[in-house]
Amino acid sequence: MKATYSGFITDNKNCSGFEFNTDANRIFDFLSQDEIIIKMAEYADQGKPALAGCVLELEQFYEEMDNPTIDFSDGFTRTVVGRMIKSILKPFGYQVEKQKDFPKNRKGKYFVSASCYKLDTSEATMRIVKRIEEIEI
Repeated sequence: MKATYSGFITDNKNCSGFEFNTDANRIFDFLSQDEIIIKMAEYADQGKPALAGCVLELEQFYEEMDNPTIDFSDGFTRTVVGRMIKSILKPFGYQVEKQKDFPKNRKGKYFVSASCYKLDTSEATMRIVKRIEEIEI
C-alpha cells in the first residue's frame, strides 16, 4: 500500500505540527501521484536526489497555491518535504543514502539539494512496473 499522510505524521513525530495543515497534506498528495513517484525513483536509480525528479513541478504547484499555509523558504518546512518523500518512497524499497546537490538543470528556487536513495527490495511492499504493450486495433 502507498504511504498515507496520516502514516507520515505517525512515523515523523517532529512533523506533528503539520498534522492538520491542509496545504502540507496537498503537497504530500502531489508527491504521492504515480507519475511523480516514478520520476523520483528514476532519479534515485541514477544516484541523483529523488526530489530533483519533480522539484520544478513541486515548486510550481506550491507557488500556484492561494495563500499557502506552509512556507518553502523555511528550512524546517523543506526538511518536512524531504521526510514526506522518504515516507512515500519507503514502500518501494528506497532508503536514504546521502544528501547531494541537484543537477544544475534541476535546481529550484527553494530546493537546491535533497536526499539520494538506494534501492533495497528486501522490505519493499510495492514496486514500479513499466512495460510495453501492443495496442489492439
